[in-house]
Amino acid sequence: MKIKFLKSTFFVLLAFLSFSCSNNDDESSPSFQYQGTWSGTFTGTEDNGSWTANVNSSGVATGTATSTVFSNTYQLNGTVSSQGVFVATVGTSSTGATFNGTMTTNGNASGTWINTYADMNGNWTGSKQ
Repeated sequence: MKIKFLKSTFFVLLAFLSFSCSNNDDESSPSFQYQGTWSGTFTGTEDNGSWTANVNSSGVATGTATSTVFSNTYQLNGTVSSQGVFVATVGTSSTGATFNGTMTTNGNASGTWINTYADMNGNWTGSKQ
């Protein structure tokens, strides 16, 4: 009788563990909707060029911006909020440019940029690759 009880308890416990440890891949959290590679161009007073940014699942953006006028490539570091607000610094915070704008869920991006140190500004556009 004791063995039957132990077997029954074992099978009940095994069944419970099987259901409680089931694979929940269908319920996994969705990736960050702006995650991926974005690129585009910037134009404005006295400078223009191209930019690229890789946005990770936490909304951190890293990449580069290349100035046609100055023939130089600068680091781009920024963030994208869950609402698509994009803020990034190109170069250094004291002498570089700041990009502000929006990324959309349909893959478009646009905004403005300003470099107060060099008294330059303009617009930027881009898309998700």
